[in-house]
Amino acid sequence: MHRRKGYILLAVLGIAVIVTALGLSFVESHSTAMPESVNRYGSMRALYLAESGVAIGSHFLMYPPTTVAYGQYYTGANNVAVDATSDYTNVSVLRSDAWTPAKTDLNLYRITATGVALDPDGSVRGKRKVTAEVVVPEGAKWRIPYAIIDPNTCTIPAYVKIFGNVHANGTLMGSLGSFCNGQVTSSGLTTWLGSGPPTAVLSAQPAYTPPAGTVSKYANYTINGKDYSAYTAFSGSQITSADSVALNAIDMSATNPGRIICCKSGMFKIRANADLTGTLIVQGRLEIDDVGPHIIRAVDGFPALIVTGDIKFMNDDASLTVLGSVICGGLFDCNGKQRIVSNVTGSLVKSGTFNNVRSDCDVRFTWDANRSTFWNLESTPTPQPITVLNWKED
Repeated sequence: MHRRKGYILLAVLGIAVIVTALGLSFVESHSTAMPESVNRYGSMRALYLAESGVAIGSHFLMYPPTTVAYGQYYTGANNVAVDATSDYTNVSVLRSDAWTPAKTDLNLYRITATGVALDPDGSVRGKRKVTAEVVVPEGAKWRIPYAIIDPNTCTIPAYVKIFGNVHANGTLMGSLGSFCNGQVTSSGLTTWLGSGPPTAVLSAQPAYTPPAGTVSKYANYTINGKDYSAYTAFSGSQITSADSVALNAIDMSATNPGRIICCKSGMFKIRANADLTGTLIVQGRLEIDDVGPHIIRAVDGFPALIVTGDIKFMNDDASLTVLGSVICGGLFDCNGKQRIVSNVTGSLVKSGTFNNVRSDCDVRFTWDANRSTFWNLESTPTPQPITVLNWKED
């Protein structure tokens, strides 16, 4: 009996040793599970932070913060908090013209975002990077394909020269002595008796709706979600060379990047070699007085001249050069004056007729793709989404 009790004790001790060894082996084999889990969580959180950084960069490319000047773009920021934790993301945005090698598509951007997840003691637990190449849709713009566009019936008189296309939403007549080297089209009947010759003369073409030149839309305007206001402090009824020099010297970049200048309602004169940079808005008739030359130079992305009434030349030898598009709600009236020189580079949107153009006048309209493209301030279009071309996670 005493010998049997000894064997049982040895057997129990042996089993206990085996169980203990198995338990220790199990614990040892699973001893890294918790750190691995913590590291995996930190890595995944860092990836989510990086993805959030790309989303932040995309949003601010479409809707720039107020600190981003007109014509510039959001370039990113560091230590951007996504939530209430101390974790953060660093965002860098680069337009394609600054890439190596550079590209010419100014709507193409590269967003690089690095997400950083921290431990409670502030040490880095996870870091991930996402790089995305995206195309940002340009804000709504007019891209007028015509040197002259008339929303009504249109007659191009003799001695008017058109370098580009012309279109009317109605019948269009080109008189003997007129000139056009582009397409001549209308939504009604098109007849061209002038020279050029035009590249095509087409009737029954689709109507084209041009900008209306609504003054209130230009007085207070919005571009990429940011509000601006036109300059309204000029109270005179005429602009001279001295006036234009003073206006050109005013820095309007922060509040009025288009340099839109609203004149007071009523007749307005351009006189004494005025040379203005910006958009001149006349709520009434514009008279070109004195000989000149008078020049209006639009800021890129804006029209040069909006006149709700007539544009009328008041003197022989008067000269007007407009570098930008013109929206005229009334007549374009040379008033029978001799040797008028009028040169518009961009697009003329007119609602009235051409009047009293003499054979000794030089009246020409030259289409230019850049100057015929400007912000559509008269409507609120539906924003288009950003297109992601490439996505890389590190």
